[in-house]
Amino acid sequence: MSTRRNIYEWFYQQAKDEKQLPWHREEIPLLLLEVAEAQTGRKKVLDIGCGTGVYSVYLAQQGYEVTAIDFVASALEYARQRADRERTLINFIHTDITLWDTDEHFDIVLDSGCLHGFGGADRKRYKERLLKWMNTKANYVLIHFARRSWLDLNFAGPRRKTRKEIERFFGPDLKLNLFYEDKARSLNQYIFGK
Repeated sequence: MSTRRNIYEWFYQQAKDEKQLPWHREEIPLLLLEVAEAQTGRKKVLDIGCGTGVYSVYLAQQGYEVTAIDFVASALEYARQRADRERTLINFIHTDITLWDTDEHFDIVLDSGCLHGFGGADRKRYKERLLKWMNTKANYVLIHFARRSWLDLNFAGPRRKTRKEIERFFGPDLKLNLFYEDKARSLNQYIFGK
């Protein structure tokens, strides 16, 4: 088991409920709301690193066919309980996103808190798989911890990136369609397309 997975498992085991998790949020990110409401036609979504399933359940309630992935078993248990309470049908998969493979294509791919956990070869594998799973008109919604300047170093926890660093990483394969900066929480929201 990876060190990263052990750390997340520890946090979930220490929490008495999901509200005690430092990254837990009940509110739906602004740009996810926008994409979900604008989507027409086919509605198939992949939630990468779904955590407690807040966004997966929201999307299922909006009529989306949701595949939700997390590599932490305890996170998926929270997510399944939420889906059951809300009577939503979600395809939960317990796996590491850098190892999972499918021939399916998705209209929306959501990442809220997964990419910033990767570095090096894992980050490259993540991008390769993302590009494979996105259909030609798909939206990639990324919620990522922001780095305000080169002095904003984080030696533990998520790998913070500036907007330019994120755009450079995904370019030229994906182009930034919309950006929102949440200064209060140091989170940036992105919508990318092919």
